[in-house]
Amino acid sequence: MRRIAILGSTGSIGTSTLDVVAAHPERLAVVALAAGRNRDLFLKQCEKFKPACVSVSSEEDARWLRSALNHAPEIHFGPEGLLACALHPDANTVVAAVVGAAGLQSTEAALRAGRRVCVANKESLVVGGALMKAAMEAGGGELLPVDSEHAALHQLLDGRDPQSILEVRITASGGPFREWPMARIQAATREEALNHPTWKMGPKITIDSATLMNKGLEVIEASVLFGLSVDQIAVTVHPQSQVHAMVGFRDGTYQLQVSANDMKLPIQYTLLYPDKVPGPVRPYDWEQARAWTFEAPDLERFPCLGLAYAALRAGGTAPAILNAANEMAVAAFLEGRIGFWDIQACNSEVLAHLSATPAASLEAVLAADRNARDNARSWLAMK
Repeated sequence: MRRIAILGSTGSIGTSTLDVVAAHPERLAVVALAAGRNRDLFLKQCEKFKPACVSVSSEEDARWLRSALNHAPEIHFGPEGLLACALHPDANTVVAAVVGAAGLQSTEAALRAGRRVCVANKESLVVGGALMKAAMEAGGGELLPVDSEHAALHQLLDGRDPQSILEVRITASGGPFREWPMARIQAATREEALNHPTWKMGPKITIDSATLMNKGLEVIEASVLFGLSVDQIAVTVHPQSQVHAMVGFRDGTYQLQVSANDMKLPIQYTLLYPDKVPGPVRPYDWEQARAWTFEAPDLERFPCLGLAYAALRAGGTAPAILNAANEMAVAAFLEGRIGFWDIQACNSEVLAHLSATPAASLEAVLAADRNARDNARSWLAMK
């Protein structure tokens, strides 16, 4: 039985995870839930799954939840609450779906405690990838990727000789601006950037998809997860989002992973690995007429992808610096304080201004994160 703690239960990954749990009551059970400020949805989740441990954002939220619940779980709040859920003694599996660098400490702690961590928080791997791998090795935990592209790569690479791998390719939908000219992209509005053509996601990741920063973070994540060099990881734009990843072998052949574009599939894969059983998503339908298209990304119109490659090449804390700047810039854009094209400008300026240092400890990574946020804050204040 997989006894699960879900960190970020009211987000798109969290709600999909609960759908998967509900489809497999004989194999999956909820032990702990942690969420942000979506009180009403979180209350419904707690009443339905009755976790033993819960966490919310603030002490005020905790008081409200305690008065509203019909049962009495442990109730925590803040960063300590995330840790309490991740480390609950009954949990053997953690779904890490807290957006941004806020999920770094709880993911690291769960790996060090020997849990299976199904990581949907790519920032944990981007910011502190080496630390996550070290924690996993020290604690004997497992690290399985929830991102559809990385779950696909995990399936394609599982059991393969690393020496046989020429390259991997992760696919990108191209976002809402794939066919837009440069001038129109530069003037894109918040509403246009949030109108993703394929996936239903939270606002931050949707904006990252519009800039292709999300795909850049996934390139860094692939390097961490699979031990690949920067030159072994490519991005292919595939608007239909049916092929999620490809692996090229040294004999000149390629294998592709194909499935419906539903996040419940990679979530179930990570929760039940290595078993493959029927779940809440229908098998891929080959009877419908389909046309798949593939193209190279345009780094001039989508410079954030190039910045991610530059950060991966620089190594050390450079990915943490880029991630922090991007979180600040995306938040400012969503609040209407800057324009869409200012996101890449902020990211570029902060990455160029701050020198990368070795990511030798959690403290060093968090310090780089703070410095980058301060630098981004100063840049944004001048806009």
